[in-house]
Amino acid sequence: MRNLYLFRALFIFAGAALVLCGNALSRRKVELKNIAWWVLGFFFCLNICFIFYLWFNHIGFPLNLDLMEGTIWQEFQRAASFQAIYPQPTPDYVPMAYNPLYYFLAVPFSWIFGVNLFTLRFVAILGMAGSGVVLYLVVRTKTDSVWWGIAAAGLFASAYRLMDAYLDTAHSDSWLLFSALLGSYLIDRNRSRKWNLIGIVMLVAAFWFKQHGALFAVGGLLYLTWREGAKRSALYWGVALLLGPVLYIFAGPLMFGPYFHYFTWEIPRKWSSLGLDTLRRFLGFIIIFYPILALTSGLTVLAKALKDSKKLTIWHIQFVFALLTGFMASLDADSSYNVFIPMGTWFILLGSIGLWEFTRSNEVLRKFNIHLFALFVSLAFFLYNPTTVLVSSRAGASYAEFINVLNKLDAPVYAPSLGQLQKDYAFYPAVHWAALEDMIRKPGFDTKNHANTRRLLEPVIHPKGPAYIFANYPLDKYTWIAFLGDYYVLEKDFQNEFKPLRVLPKRWDHGWPRYLYRYARSEPVRK
Repeated sequence: MRNLYLFRALFIFAGAALVLCGNALSRRKVELKNIAWWVLGFFFCLNICFIFYLWFNHIGFPLNLDLMEGTIWQEFQRAASFQAIYPQPTPDYVPMAYNPLYYFLAVPFSWIFGVNLFTLRFVAILGMAGSGVVLYLVVRTKTDSVWWGIAAAGLFASAYRLMDAYLDTAHSDSWLLFSALLGSYLIDRNRSRKWNLIGIVMLVAAFWFKQHGALFAVGGLLYLTWREGAKRSALYWGVALLLGPVLYIFAGPLMFGPYFHYFTWEIPRKWSSLGLDTLRRFLGFIIIFYPILALTSGLTVLAKALKDSKKLTIWHIQFVFALLTGFMASLDADSSYNVFIPMGTWFILLGSIGLWEFTRSNEVLRKFNIHLFALFVSLAFFLYNPTTVLVSSRAGASYAEFINVLNKLDAPVYAPSLGQLQKDYAFYPAVHWAALEDMIRKPGFDTKNHANTRRLLEPVIHPKGPAYIFANYPLDKYTWIAFLGDYYVLEKDFQNEFKPLRVLPKRWDHGWPRYLYRYARSEPVRK
């Protein structure tokens, strides 16, 4: 970590030197773009190319790239076979607390690629690619500059690790983002009422990918009402209400399962806690990772609102709602950094446009190329070791050996950090530890030895014969399943043998399959 901070400082120093060198050449009337302009363009393109490489590097990974991919795959499997995604929780299946559109969007692709993680990741990659394209188009149009469009797309690519490496894994984040961007883009173009309506439908779809996407639907409706008036906007509101809250409240359980509201509303609403820690996390994340782009974005919106509110676009309005998604995410102290993806993307979008606008209107900024230095600083906050997001070339062989070990056990195996495998072996039970915790966690609540957790893990506590647990961490790592240590003893620590199967780096390190436990007793030891 210390080396990374040093490298970021050197990167900023080198950027300042390049800008100053370019300024000196300009004063001598050398007919060239500032050298920093070329270097930045190179870095932006390099990061975009690296993301393309990551897509091919990640898509065929045999195990979970993200902690919850095993359970997400189960939900996808049920959608593809027209089963309820939100049934009563069982030891074999407990869904995650997300809205279901991502699983259904992937179903047509499964007719080509199959019901597997490859398909889910492919769909996620489409959402990430679409988000990058919309970013490029918006910034290029607003600045009338291909270079600035590439800068925005390059910053987005550079922030991959900061966005917790979620956008190309089996998760709905990339489609929440793409829906919010594309819906706003269609409304911004204002080609016709039909296209505006399609834009609203896309914004409502953002909600159906993840719940806080509803904020972007509200932002789009408010903007259209302000731009076109209440009477002309009634249609937009009617369609949004029908496809959003009406469908969710009255048809959700019928379409998606009887526990739909329990998992998508009752569970996540218990996670929030408002206090100083909430504000500290929200502002701290912005200050540490997006200081220049966030400040520029805020000043851009403020300047438009104060000087000429008629020039406010939907991007300025949605900026406020993107901030709200970040603040809402901060209410859950245990969430990963993927919850800040929409907010960060709007910082990049409006920050790029704002730097261009301020440079055009201020002679001093333009003369000394302050905008180029600001981009160097912004890039420096995104820097990370690229090897940390590459999967091991030994992953396939390591996975084969892992399956071999499982088959040799000849008894049920529970893997709390994996959930279920897409093929080759079936864990039982298959309920993921994250799903177990999600159902019972809330601020200040002790999750240790909870009755609901014990009920769902009854086949693990009292198996009918020999049984094993294959865990990424020692059983006492997570308090809500620590009681399993009363029934199981450590059989073997595989140490780094399966390290090539580790998940991508996140806010939390979720490790790799390592600790094999064997069932040893039917009643817990009295302590």
